[in-house]
Amino acid sequence: MVCWSHVRDRHPVCRGRGKKLRKAFRSRVSGPKATPELLEWLAELHEAEPDQEWLRPQQTALQESFEPQAWHDLYFRAFDALQHDRFYGAMGGEGPIYYTALSQYARDHGITGDRLKRFYVFMNAIDGEWLKIQRERAEAAEAERKKKEAQR
Repeated sequence: MVCWSHVRDRHPVCRGRGKKLRKAFRSRVSGPKATPELLEWLAELHEAEPDQEWLRPQQTALQESFEPQAWHDLYFRAFDALQHDRFYGAMGGEGPIYYTALSQYARDHGITGDRLKRFYVFMNAIDGEWLKIQRERAEAAEAERKKKEAQR
């Protein structure tokens, strides 16, 4: 994440605190999780019918859920609008959202002054979390591919 030096010392996102926005975003991207009650029920069904593999619980229980706060909405809407304004590598991988796209979005929505600085910081935080999620998914897919290849 890119932080301006004059903001880095004061801003909670740049100091590694205030991770509610990142966690709320990760929770939003991950989609709904199974509750412990649902997982327990599926486990009981699987025990009763062990030959039915599709009944085996595939998710872990919801560990940490973050409800979006009202101020998250601006950044989530901006991310939804800008998430494809980035570099996509020919061999896979994604780059961050272009500065020009963030700047134009801010101009179009009247975000100026200190709000503009916060907008850049928070959008970079969300985008960094998105890139981290994508990297984790790619690594998991690669590990699965290698696992299947080793079984052959």
